[in-house]
Amino acid sequence: MLPQFLQSLANNESHANSFINYSPDTIVSLLKLLGNPQETIPSIHIAGTNGKGSTAYMVAKILQASGYTVGLYISPHLMRYNERITINGKEITDDEIYEYSEILEILCKTQNITPTFFDAFTIIAFLHFHNSVDIAVIETGLGGRLDSTNVVTPLVSVITPISYDHMAILGNTLQEIAFQKAGIIKQTIPVVSAKQNSEVKAVLQKEAITKQSPIFYIGEHIHYTITSHNPLIFDVVFNHPAFGSYKQFEHIYCSLTGDFQAENASVAIATALILKNNNWAIVPEHIYHALSSIHIPGRSELLCDKPVCLFDCAHNPEALEHTLQNIQKRYSDYKTIFCISFMKDKDVSKMLRILQGFTSKPIFYLQLPDSRCYIPDKEIQKTFLLHVFSDTKSLAHTIKTHIHSNDMIIFTGTFRLYPYSKHICSVLH
Repeated sequence: MLPQFLQSLANNESHANSFINYSPDTIVSLLKLLGNPQETIPSIHIAGTNGKGSTAYMVAKILQASGYTVGLYISPHLMRYNERITINGKEITDDEIYEYSEILEILCKTQNITPTFFDAFTIIAFLHFHNSVDIAVIETGLGGRLDSTNVVTPLVSVITPISYDHMAILGNTLQEIAFQKAGIIKQTIPVVSAKQNSEVKAVLQKEAITKQSPIFYIGEHIHYTITSHNPLIFDVVFNHPAFGSYKQFEHIYCSLTGDFQAENASVAIATALILKNNNWAIVPEHIYHALSSIHIPGRSELLCDKPVCLFDCAHNPEALEHTLQNIQKRYSDYKTIFCISFMKDKDVSKMLRILQGFTSKPIFYLQLPDSRCYIPDKEIQKTFLLHVFSDTKSLAHTIKTHIHSNDMIIFTGTFRLYPYSKHICSVLH
């Protein structure tokens, strides 16, 4: 359980359509009082809508395979908050969270400053990494420009695919959303970007020019070709001096599934090569090894094989479409049973239409005990053949009565479904 001080802070992750104190001002003040530990940590900063968590894991894995001690800060978590802060894959302990929380609580009381929960947990990450890591990979929480993590001056800024999500906070157009994500671009710091919509690219380009930052895109400076879908094998070519002497990688095997992971991996490799070109000790063998052995919980994760149960954290339409494409390619012999849950600030109607186009079977919907959870009304239930449950026991029992030998169960829609998915699988298995 988290310390009482952290529990008492406003947690914007519990709010669907409005954020409290969504500004870096508070964390900037607190970090200054703490001696700005983040300024002593070389870092990679990652923003985007989809794939930023996977890309963060990949960059960290490559650096760790290269012999570095690597801090990784991600959000949200799947099972417990400790997952968000790791050093070489080892989670921060409860005792360490309590220790840093106590330091922060005393400071906040003496200075009469009240951070948000995400401010506080980000500070705890910096305190944990300070004097303990060679480099840290930092994933933004939401957006970028106003995010609590946007206090670092990284070695490389990374932007993964940008699409519609969190519109109530970030804006209703792609340009507005991209403007927030582009806020992580820093003066003269190189940027690696996934392939972007032309509207998004124009916003990123404008920011990069303003900041005099070189920006490198998938599809322009970095080209990948998938040679095998299952398993995922691809080639990648680099055509800019910023990437140094390594111009081509062939037959890269990635232990993750989904064609979209080839793009995430190409972004991660490009980031590593920029570091390599700036005297970080990274060689191709480290990259090949890291990607061939990487495991990222909650990303097309096989929870059990009898019955086949898969969890993917896809929580917006674009991510869901990618997940379903992966399932079609990898599990074509199976019929799918979906068990889903959504947050109310998502484009629920579009995601339900995507699922309806993929399966003719009823869709099971678990109503989570969470204030952000979307609750389908009777009309939605009827239109999309939703069977709504409020407890895992009755849901698991119903799935048992519906499942056949050639069926697989797909849990998706939100990170928050993960622990319930694990429990249901344990019952079914």
